Amino acid sequence: MTLHETKAPPEKNGEPTTRDAILEAALDLFAQRGYHATSMREIAAEVPIRAAGIYYWFANKEAILLELERFFLDDLNSAVIDAVSHHKNPATRLAAAVREHVRFHGLFPRAAFVTDSELRALSGDDRIEIQAKRDAYQAMFIGFIEDGVRAGVFKASDVKIVSYAILLECTGVAIWFAPNGTRTLEEVAEIHIELVLGSLMTPRATIAKAIRDTRTSA
Repeated sequence: MTLHETKAPPEKNGEPTTRDAILEAALDLFAQRGYHATSMREIAAEVPIRAAGIYYWFANKEAILLELERFFLDDLNSAVIDAVSHHKNPATRLAAAVREHVRFHGLFPRAAFVTDSELRALSGDDRIEIQAKRDAYQAMFIGFIEDGVRAGVFKASDVKIVSYAILLECTGVAIWFAPNGTRTLEEVAEIHIELVLGSLMTPRATIAKAIRDTRTSA
């Protein structure tokens, strides 16, 4: 996650704010070592600021994780909604959602990894809040699939299970995609569109059109 990703307060004199730097340092350390293996003192040292100074910005380590999770999920949700808003056909709308989901996870793998792997580190209301965001995001995909089933474009025996499988498959890009690999991120996204729409028994011609149409608006 970059400082731009975190949507933090404006920079001063071209330099990241202290809050930006804390979030960036925490993201790096959580991705490398894990949330539980990282201390507030270590995050402060990376900024660098005094260990006590970090508490001016965040009450505790969980507050930092919560903010990172919020930023990633809110940005992902907004990006997918924007991508889908350009289309009306159910197959093309799901294709746009898949393309943006894959692209987002390929562009921001550290943030994706931390968001997915450290959910259990959150407690109480913090965990409830983030789980609600994740549930709402999945519900959006369920809606895309249901629209296609009603229109006779998709076939699915259990839409909820299908949505789980689609999101798990597309989220995995954050783990294995390499920018210097044999495929570009856009090519990887289009392969996932083929896989997702194909698994829903979408006609080949419809899949090809959905890929072309979302490519134009990407």
